[in-house]
Amino acid sequence: MVEIREGERISGEGELGVTLLADLGQIGIADVRSRPGGIAPPAHIHREHAEAFYVIEGELTFRLEDGEHKAGPGTWVFVPPEVVHTFAVTGHEGAHFLDLHAPSCGFGNFVRGLQAARTEEEIAAVRAAFDQQPAPEYASGDPGLVVAAREGGVDGEKITDRPGRRATVLVDADELIVSEFAYGPGERGAEPHVHHTHADGFLVVEGEFTFHPRSGPLVMPAGTLLLVPPDVVHGFDNDSGADARCFNLHLPASGFADYLRGRNLDFDQHDPPADGGVDPAALVAVRLSQ
Repeated sequence: MVEIREGERISGEGELGVTLLADLGQIGIADVRSRPGGIAPPAHIHREHAEAFYVIEGELTFRLEDGEHKAGPGTWVFVPPEVVHTFAVTGHEGAHFLDLHAPSCGFGNFVRGLQAARTEEEIAAVRAAFDQQPAPEYASGDPGLVVAAREGGVDGEKITDRPGRRATVLVDADELIVSEFAYGPGERGAEPHVHHTHADGFLVVEGEFTFHPRSGPLVMPAGTLLLVPPDVVHGFDNDSGADARCFNLHLPASGFADYLRGRNLDFDQHDPPADGGVDPAALVAVRLSQ
């Protein structure tokens, strides 16, 4: 059976600190709790991957070439490759947020390396080994391509909106799709299937969803994350008697938004293979920091 585990604590004491939730080739995710001003990396770009943030509590301020942009609770922020950016924790009580890198590009080793570094030279070497470069004199990324979208049907493109079911696309980029699914009690999701060339992910933020790997039902409550590598059989439903809501990630996008729109009939989604697919032990099921 697949079990929900704790993330890898990288730094901090008590509630504050950085916890590595996922370190797959398709995505790296850090769970961060910080005091005001506690996180403020130098302005930088990523050439080979995108960065995204989900603000759970507090406020982040993003500094781009076109100015500052604040993001409060329930906001997704997506920064494409080549766009100069940095951010700071500006909420009066600090902030709790997720920092996602897609593809990972060794993000796990990056956060471990920053924690182990003891000098400015060592920190600079860790940054240089990762896909993170100082802001160039002439940047090629358009800050207008940065996406900031609030949850709950406030922003984004509503694909389905009826009693008991809402699907909204919040981020639609080559590197990452973020969709919000709100399901009423007993609402059916997706039948068991596999993706051959991309990973699937689910961040449960309200209620609970039941997932269906071949090892048996896996109930994921609010405050948990499930990542499904390629060729691992999975499906999901809201089997509970209460509302449930999650964010669904596809990494890379593989045209999933167009699939939801009914335009991508060749989307990378297939029936479970006769051999059962990849061992469900490859699933990443993890709790967010409390």
